[in-house]
Amino acid sequence: MLKVVEIFYSIQGEGTQVGVPSIFIRLHGCNLSCSFCDEELHKGAYEELSFEAVLERIQTYLSMNVIITGGEPTLYDLRDFIAFLQGHGYFVAVETNGFRFSHIANANWITYSPKEWNHIAQEGFHEVKFVVGKNAPLEKILEFKSDKPIFIQPQNESDKPNFENVAFCVEFVKKYPRFILSVQLHKFLGVE
Repeated sequence: MLKVVEIFYSIQGEGTQVGVPSIFIRLHGCNLSCSFCDEELHKGAYEELSFEAVLERIQTYLSMNVIITGGEPTLYDLRDFIAFLQGHGYFVAVETNGFRFSHIANANWITYSPKEWNHIAQEGFHEVKFVVGKNAPLEKILEFKSDKPIFIQPQNESDKPNFENVAFCVEFVKKYPRFILSVQLHKFLGVE
């Protein structure tokens, strides 16, 4: 059984797969309490759903691209669920703060968004996303090296962009072009 907060259909607004129509499965809970969290739903009500019940719901959407998000999905060992979805033809991506990469090791795509920049993992993911505000300790990001895409994402409000942080991040990636800007396109478009 999975603790599911919501299932919805939208576009991916972040990272390498920006613009891809995707089915989002938001799971309950997180191991962190970030002051800048832009998604509080993971702390509230949830349904306990079987794999089959989740499949029944997502089959109503046209996309075969699933994104498991939270909160923090790796609180749960999701390997069997990921394999179940893949067995039905889905491409499965997971967004994680890196709590337990082993719980999602068989995902097709892993977006790693570290929140503790003193201990950034070096493997187990396909892309990295740093959520950055104008007062972020940028030296930690600058020290990080990877052959994977490294995104700088402005710290935004829960439902709209923070244009001060957006401008800061634009200047940052222009100064350090090995980084890529990811702006949370869905917030600019006003979609979920």
